[in-house]
Amino acid sequence: MNRSVSGEPGVLLLGGDYYGTLAAARCYGRNGIRVTMADESKRARAGFSRYVADRLVHPPLAEPTAVIDWLLRWGEEHPDTVLYPTNDHFAWLFAVERDRLGGAFKMFNPGEKTIMALLDKKRLYEACGEVGLEVAPSGGAGELRYPLLLKPRTQVSLASGIKGLIVRDREHLASQLARFRKLVVFSPALLARYPDIAEPMVQEYLAAGESNILSLSGYVGDDGQLLARASLKMLQRPRKVGIGLCFEGRAVEARLTEQLAELCRRTGYQGAFESEFIVEGDRRLLIDFNPRFYSQMAFEVARGLPIPLLVWHAARGEREHVAQELARARAWAPSGDEIYCHKTMLDLVLTLQRISRRMSRAEASQWRGWHRRAARVGAVTDAVRDPEDPLPAVVDTLRWVTDFAKHPRSFVTSYVLNR
Repeated sequence: MNRSVSGEPGVLLLGGDYYGTLAAARCYGRNGIRVTMADESKRARAGFSRYVADRLVHPPLAEPTAVIDWLLRWGEEHPDTVLYPTNDHFAWLFAVERDRLGGAFKMFNPGEKTIMALLDKKRLYEACGEVGLEVAPSGGAGELRYPLLLKPRTQVSLASGIKGLIVRDREHLASQLARFRKLVVFSPALLARYPDIAEPMVQEYLAAGESNILSLSGYVGDDGQLLARASLKMLQRPRKVGIGLCFEGRAVEARLTEQLAELCRRTGYQGAFESEFIVEGDRRLLIDFNPRFYSQMAFEVARGLPIPLLVWHAARGEREHVAQELARARAWAPSGDEIYCHKTMLDLVLTLQRISRRMSRAEASQWRGWHRRAARVGAVTDAVRDPEDPLPAVVDTLRWVTDFAKHPRSFVTSYVLNR
């Protein structure tokens, strides 16, 4: 697109190791917006993008007071910079400190009550019940059918990043609960505000969640109007409970969109979002809602919905520009071939699954053919590969290869054995 919408000031992006942050940097840079990237490390993937003008190092996220002090100093030195969360930690921290940060940055962020109503799954599921959205069956272990899934109620300030543990039967419940409580440790800052947050969310494990997850993602404005794109998660890592590797575009379901818009209105949310649903026949069971930038956001940008740009204009109060971008997004038409893939990880997972005999040759061949067919018609959006911005993909590959070389056992356990 490469049209310039603004020179100085620009945007400050944190969380440079997230693929959604990379997608945002590319979207902003291609629209003439100056991008500053800050992370705990200078080795963060997105920092190597050609669209990043400045790379900075901020204090560890484990020291939230120091991070906020750093942000306030930087924001005061660079007035009118846009600041927006790239992960759950920042979404919560920015909400808690919204008043102070709002004096130093241009922001489009709701308050803490709204954010925790969406990031705490217990509160989220209660809000869904109020607007008629179905959720995965959850409650006490004695009320549910096995196998069960033990999930953290939130990913905010969770050091391990664990997505969940599967409990096959009643005999393994006690040991998995003990393992959960050992692995799921939250920061004192979060526990001080939410003392019960460390208890697990217990829900029925639904096999459809391995390969039949519908993602409805997009943007909701301060007027409550929501525009989204839909995709089906075809493969994830680890394969049973994990982050999406492969997605296919799908048609947006009007009723689901209306219910999500009502959820946003009921909780007071506005901004970028990703929601996930388990598909069971005609049923759509919500399992997650991310009120921030998210991993596969590049797929929405490629499908005509420039979420980072919408947030930029909204934070600056440029309602006319928001309306113009939304009008262009509504006019976009799919070809029906669009897919999203993290090809480097797909190749690695397929290779390891084949070596371990946990995937047949035919299934691995099917996945490679799936990618080739979309690539032939130019319908692939990659998590990190981009011919106009190649260096992040090089860094990403090196990081994964290094991680595998240093920790082969834990890598195989996570991505092959899926424990």
